[in-house]
Amino acid sequence: MSQRIRILLVDDHEVVRQGLRRMLDMEEDLEVVGEAADVVEALAQVQALSPDVVLLDVKMPDVDGIEAIQMLKERQPELRILMLTLYEEHLAQAIEAGADGYLLKDSKREELVGAVRAVNQGQSPMSPGLGPKLFTEFASLAKESAEGRAPFLTERQMSVLVSIAAGATTKEIAGKLFLSDASVKREISAIFARLGARNRSEAISEAYKRNLI
Repeated sequence: MSQRIRILLVDDHEVVRQGLRRMLDMEEDLEVVGEAADVVEALAQVQALSPDVVLLDVKMPDVDGIEAIQMLKERQPELRILMLTLYEEHLAQAIEAGADGYLLKDSKREELVGAVRAVNQGQSPMSPGLGPKLFTEFASLAKESAEGRAPFLTERQMSVLVSIAAGATTKEIAGKLFLSDASVKREISAIFARLGARNRSEAISEAYKRNLI
């Protein structure tokens, strides 16, 4: 038998994690190697266990699941993240933040198992019917940006933007948000791209024009 797909379950509800473990451990090629009830614990587990796939809920008690995607991938860039949630409305945000797949919790067991295998193979599985929704949401975001309204920024990018406006240096932002300097620089570059800015001054000016800060 080929090597098993190593899975980390991240959900703040123990009964959900137990149910997922039972379903996934029935498959010979899947192995649940760990569980986490919050993102801080998940970050530690990723470092300790090096899973292939993380099943991550959007609604988490400590750090928003969307922001957690970036944090987890910074810890292990090759990690594949499959969002597993009750909510459809975070689809575009999750994909934009780096999620590799998006599955609703009412999915059947075979859909879950298939999605885990697919995401591990580099595919981007989604619950049936979510494809058109994703297209619509991204089209809406593009339209808002073109019309000069608020562009899509992640919560972390908004935190960085506010810190930039306050005059904080890259190192100061990194310390405040518990990020590496390199991570902050990537976020700043992403913010500049979103706002069509070439430097911090232009980014701050554009942010005020768009009522972001």
